[in-house]
Amino acid sequence: MIVRIARRVVLAVLVLGLAAACNRGQSAPDSGAPRVAFVMKTLNHPFFLDMQRGAEEAAGGAGIQLVVQAAEREIDVEKQVQIIENLLQTGIRVLIVTPSGSREIATAIAKANRANVPVVVVDTRVDPRTVADNNLEIQSFIGSDNYEGGALAARYMVEQLADLEGPKEVLMILLHPGSAVGEVRAAGFRDEMAKNEDFIIVGELNGNDTVEGGFEVTRDTLAANPDLVGIYATNDPEAIGANQALKQAGKNGVSDVLLVGFNGDAPALELISAGEMAATIRQDPYGQGKAAVEAALTLLAGETIEYSDPATLSIYFPVDVVTADNVADYMPAE
Repeated sequence: MIVRIARRVVLAVLVLGLAAACNRGQSAPDSGAPRVAFVMKTLNHPFFLDMQRGAEEAAGGAGIQLVVQAAEREIDVEKQVQIIENLLQTGIRVLIVTPSGSREIATAIAKANRANVPVVVVDTRVDPRTVADNNLEIQSFIGSDNYEGGALAARYMVEQLADLEGPKEVLMILLHPGSAVGEVRAAGFRDEMAKNEDFIIVGELNGNDTVEGGFEVTRDTLAANPDLVGIYATNDPEAIGANQALKQAGKNGVSDVLLVGFNGDAPALELISAGEMAATIRQDPYGQGKAAVEAALTLLAGETIEYSDPATLSIYFPVDVVTADNVADYMPAE
């Protein structure tokens, strides 16, 4: 793991070990152990559930109380800010957050700064201009290389469709407007596709991060562009919806319209295994959650975090293309 934790130092300065208490709205009984808060976008998505499990593993036996809370909806940034403000009242020692809004979260981070609570940001980077304008202090960003993930999706699609003659029409399904993660994933794909003159992006449409949104934009695009050869969805729920629309139109997500998602969620892996979806760009939410808590432990011990990019205080996790050839390596254990 990128972040090295000196357990003996941590245990020397912390009190009795305590298993992590992780739920949506409650914390464990106060044992006197330092409280570390992990505020997520939601706990209604497999990606963030995997992240929670990684955080729990790192916290187990480390002598902290890990309090995990989240809003019900992934884009409810007002609720997320409220949760953070309430947790700051309880004397948390470190705040870990996956921001629902890369700009709107600034208010909560500023309050953590004023309370001398270190902040670790995971998955979605806080907007750099917002950080500068508000003089925010963030000890670390932990996340995937989303730009490279988008570029990988484009390179995979170009390679797989290279033998098709003539112009090749492709649809991009975007995350909700203002999504920092979605914008970077789209930019990576768009920039890479621009290197190939025979590929034409016929639409960049908001799938609203959901299965329903992915279904609707794919259905409508197929009606207007029956010769569509590729779909890139910037998350797997949208890709799953796109797959449903393709099936409704009598098309397959591998042989007829090459369908590529992003996340590596279990339902998408099952579609790849079944031959209904070509690929997904896999992240490592479990590893990110684990690294986030390990970073918090490092801060509690007064030590220095090891960054993969010291200039931006970032710890990056690589992304991989999952296809039928390697999907068995990533399927969750039964």
